[in-house]
Amino acid sequence: MHLLYLDESGTDGGDYFVLAGVSVFERDTFFFNRDFNALQREHLPGHREPVELHATMIRARRQPPWNDLSVAEAHALLDAGYDVIARGRGVLFGVAIERAALREEDGDEYSYAFESIARRFDGYLTRLYRQDNDRQKGLIVVAESNFRRRIEVLAKELLREGTRWGVLSDLAEIPLFTLARNSRLLQVADFCANAVKGRYEGGFTRQFDKIVPRFDCDPGTGQLHGLFHYTRNHATCFCPACLTRRQAGG
Repeated sequence: MHLLYLDESGTDGGDYFVLAGVSVFERDTFFFNRDFNALQREHLPGHREPVELHATMIRARRQPPWNDLSVAEAHALLDAGYDVIARGRGVLFGVAIERAALREEDGDEYSYAFESIARRFDGYLTRLYRQDNDRQKGLIVVAESNFRRRIEVLAKELLREGTRWGVLSDLAEIPLFTLARNSRLLQVADFCANAVKGRYEGGFTRQFDKIVPRFDCDPGTGQLHGLFHYTRNHATCFCPACLTRRQAGG
């Protein structure tokens, strides 16, 4: 089973909404758990109970235990987290939606982003089957939020009727929901969503650039299927998602 962990960023406002996360083969969840646990031991040595590694809170340093960190210490922790993702065995997926560009017929931002990622994840699994005879199915795990009921209903429809871009053939079940504080992999997803939001909302590229090679990429065309930028300026945008899409003729 390939497990896709998703979290969102941008629900508190701004120009962009982001849904992003990491797909991990079931055996490889061990390595992300091990490495994020090691981050806590190194950077929060006085805390023996698991602490949720939440990128926005670490960056803000307003709440315990993050308010005990200096700016340099917080940045070191964030950089170390992105290093774990960059060298890890996961495959990343993300959708960045420019709110002003979203059309009424596309529906709300979370539903559109979820449908897009579900289709991209399913396409990735189909490609694994065709290229490597990998017959594993996929399961999506989503951070608990106010969107839960909406996504449960949408997911049932997608599995039964398909997406606006085609049917889903390799997802095993509707998404599972759990609290991010209980899952290191959802905390990895939070780091991913935070980096994508920072790239498109504020133009902060350093941490995004560390992980962009981990987004699902078609080796034949070079297109980043795992990253999608919904924008009015697709034809002139030079982000990796838009650029590889144009180069591939998409």
